[in-house]
Amino acid sequence: MTTTPESKPRIALLFAGGTIGMLSDHNTGALSPAHDAEALLNTVPELKSRIDLTLIQLFNIDSSNMAPSHWSKIAETIAEHYDDFDGFVVTQGTDTMAYSAAATSFVLQNLGKPVVFTGSLIPMSELGADGRNNLIYACLVASLNLGEVAIVFGNKILRGNRTVKNHESFVDVFHSPCFPLLGEIERPIHLDEWRKRRHDNPISVHPGFNSNIQLITLFPGLAPKVIDSVIDSGAQAIIIQGFGPGNVPFLDNSIIPQIKRATSQKIPVIITSQMEKSVTNLHAYEAGYKALEAGAIGAVDMTLSAAVSKTMWTLAQTDIYSDRLMKLTANIAGELSVD
Repeated sequence: MTTTPESKPRIALLFAGGTIGMLSDHNTGALSPAHDAEALLNTVPELKSRIDLTLIQLFNIDSSNMAPSHWSKIAETIAEHYDDFDGFVVTQGTDTMAYSAAATSFVLQNLGKPVVFTGSLIPMSELGADGRNNLIYACLVASLNLGEVAIVFGNKILRGNRTVKNHESFVDVFHSPCFPLLGEIERPIHLDEWRKRRHDNPISVHPGFNSNIQLITLFPGLAPKVIDSVIDSGAQAIIIQGFGPGNVPFLDNSIIPQIKRATSQKIPVIITSQMEKSVTNLHAYEAGYKALEAGAIGAVDMTLSAAVSKTMWTLAQTDIYSDRLMKLTANIAGELSVD
C-alpha cells in the first residue's frame, strides 16, 4: 500500500447486515434490520480524518439467514474492487461470521490486502453499543500490513478461518482455539509476526460453493441408519463430529460400514472432533483408525465453521474424488496446521 502524507488509505466498507445495522422495535423490543446503512458512517465521523471510506451495501439480513450465495457475493465484490482499495471491511452478524470469514478465505487465495470482518452485539443506535469501536478498529486494521481474512472484535484480531463464536457477551465473544491471535487492539495496534503480510502479487479467485453436504454429530446410541439415510439422500460429502480426537463407534451401533459405503461411492467423509480445542487424530485410537481404514479423512485442527465452508467450497471446485480429498486435507488458506 502506498500513501503520502496528503493521502489516506482507501477502505471499502461492505455492509452485509447484522446487529450492527439493526434497530429495536419500540413495541416488541425485537431487533430487525434498518433500512439505511449510511447511518453507520455517521456514527464514526472521526474516521474521516484517517480513512477514505467508501460504503458498498450488499444486503441487510440477520446472519442466521446467511447462505453460501451471500458468501459468494461478498467474495465476488471484493475481487471486483480489489485494485480500487487498500483494504476491505465487512460488517455482518456475529452468529455466522466465522463461516463467512472462512468461506471468503478459500475463494480469495493469495490475498495481499486485509479483509476484515466485524459486527456488534448491540445496535449502533443504542447506548453502550460495542459496534462503534469494532468498526473503527476494523477500518484501522484494514489499513495495516496484513494480507489475509481476519475478524476484529473487542480487543482481538483473529484469523478468520480459525475463529469460533464463543459467547453471547462482551467478554471473549470470539476466540481462536487452535491458532494464536493475529494481533491485539492496543495503542498502537499490535500485529504478530506470524500473520500474513501485504504483497502486490495477483490475487487468485476460486469462486463457488456446493451446499449439498450433511453434518452429523455423534452421540452414544446413534442409529447407523441415520448415516444410511444421509447417503441415500444424495449428499456429496459428510462431516461427522466424532468423540475425543475423532473416534467413532465400531462395536454396537458401528458406523464403520456406513463410512465404507459412503467412501466407496466417492462421498468424502470428514471426521472432526466435538471438542472445540482439539486436533483430530485418527491414528490415536482403534476407534479412529477404523474410520481411517474405511476411507474417512481427519479435519486436523480446523474449526467446524472452516470445515463446513471448506467442504462446500471443495465440492464446487472439482468433481474428481481424489482431487476433492487432496483439497480437503491441504492447507489452503491457513485454516489447518501441517507438519
